[in-house]
Amino acid sequence: MDKTLRILPLGGVGEIGMNLTLYGVGDDWLIVDCGVQFCDPCMVGAELTMPDLDLLAEYRDRVQAIILTHGHEDHIGAVEYVVGSLKVPVYAPPFVCELLRLKANEFGAVARADLRPVAPGHVVTAGVMSVEFVRVTHSIPDCHALVLRTPVGTVVHTGDFKIDPDPLDGQHFDTARFRELGDQGVRMLLSDSTNAEVAGHSRPDRDVITEIERRIGEADGRVIIALFASNVFRVRALVEAAARCGRRACLMGKSLMVYQEAAERAFKLPPLPDLVDSHQLHRVPDQGVVVICTGSQAEPRSVLYRAGANDHPDLRIREGDLVLMSARQIPGNEQSIHRMANNLARLGARIVHDRMAPIHGSGHAQRDELAEMIRLVRPKTFVPIHGEFAFLRSHAELATELGVTDVRVIENGHLLDVTVDDAVVTEHIALTFHYLDEPLVGDAAELVLEERRRIGWTGVVAARLRAERGRRRWKTVVDLHSVGVPMAADALLDEAAGYAADQVADLSPDSTRKQLEEALVAALRSFFRRKMDRKPAVLSVVELLED
Repeated sequence: MDKTLRILPLGGVGEIGMNLTLYGVGDDWLIVDCGVQFCDPCMVGAELTMPDLDLLAEYRDRVQAIILTHGHEDHIGAVEYVVGSLKVPVYAPPFVCELLRLKANEFGAVARADLRPVAPGHVVTAGVMSVEFVRVTHSIPDCHALVLRTPVGTVVHTGDFKIDPDPLDGQHFDTARFRELGDQGVRMLLSDSTNAEVAGHSRPDRDVITEIERRIGEADGRVIIALFASNVFRVRALVEAAARCGRRACLMGKSLMVYQEAAERAFKLPPLPDLVDSHQLHRVPDQGVVVICTGSQAEPRSVLYRAGANDHPDLRIREGDLVLMSARQIPGNEQSIHRMANNLARLGARIVHDRMAPIHGSGHAQRDELAEMIRLVRPKTFVPIHGEFAFLRSHAELATELGVTDVRVIENGHLLDVTVDDAVVTEHIALTFHYLDEPLVGDAAELVLEERRRIGWTGVVAARLRAERGRRRWKTVVDLHSVGVPMAADALLDEAAGYAADQVADLSPDSTRKQLEEALVAALRSFFRRKMDRKPAVLSVVELLED
């Protein structure tokens, strides 16, 4: 019997987001997390990036279960696409189960998951492996690390975590259980590296609420707070803070409502009291309201982004509004966030972000907390996960400093074979990421993303060639129309049409339709390259008048 544990990350190792890792022994495999990632703006037409769905389909008959650590989109966003081809149960905390059900109801789903709620201490069996859930704290409720019991020993997969000494939901990081695991012996620890380069300890959420409440109390006008909708208990604490300052809260943004409803269902919470209806916001005095909204990452359809563009029906930015950005900037979003902040400032708002004041606390452990996890677990082998490569290296160096002698840095597509005594990368598997261009899902080639990117950059020229064969040369007429070609005035298009007609006319009278079309396209691309340093896409139609 094969007793080697095989670990294959398909996302989230060497990058931020799109977390998905395969664990397998023989023919018994399980998937930990199924996340997505926002696309780079250069991926024209694509909204989200997903792991290699084709590769996952190859494991269809071997995967026993999908295990979800918590409810952030970079851990659950691809579930509906994965369960479309892998008909296996999905084990997740109750909050995650409610969240997935609500999202499917609100936004639709490609396939609905077979959801099975789990709680701390619950054990799931997957063939020769079992998985125990252990409570951790993070920026979203109901988060777990995983303890995998395998033939090579105990493996701890932390998921995303921080160590908050007094979490808002009262669900504490289970220090005692991690210490107990360390006492029993841990073969391998795979740990969140997002803040591995950041010294110290992450800011507790209660300190964040205290600072924001102080600023609400001192404000003369409206206070607008932008944060992640998933930060459920921070939202509830801010509603309470607003009430202590004599203000009512107004929640704006559909995702805020979805996350709050999921929390109410999962934790049997009462609905938030005395909220201002967003459509009635204009009737409430400025000193009597706190607006809590989406848009901390300048998402184009979010409330704050639309308000900055003067495009939101209910929230109009006015002189004197105080905007608190209670969220970190996700790498890659900086330019959009700065643009939004400038728009808000032009409309009269004063913006405060987390580099100006302690109004946000990261959900990810910083170096002191990462060190505490390593000291608690005391693994034989350490593997940093969840982070860009530089973060992984920094985390690996920390583990070495703390006395871990076997440290392995891997990336997406690295197949790590783990035995009782060794851990070796045995294969580098080429991954083909998939993309969502709703409702379409496919790889870059299937969605012709490179061609669409090029068209978006260079524009399109539509060319119609009418050609009649002469005795010595062709009689040609070319008509051109352009879309998205910079500076393509009528005079330039006329010049291009004349040049292309002359180039085609000089071909041999025996030339085929295909040769005429190739000459037409080449002539136009050459012309625009010389004139504008651009080679637009050319859509051509050739009409032979003698046909």
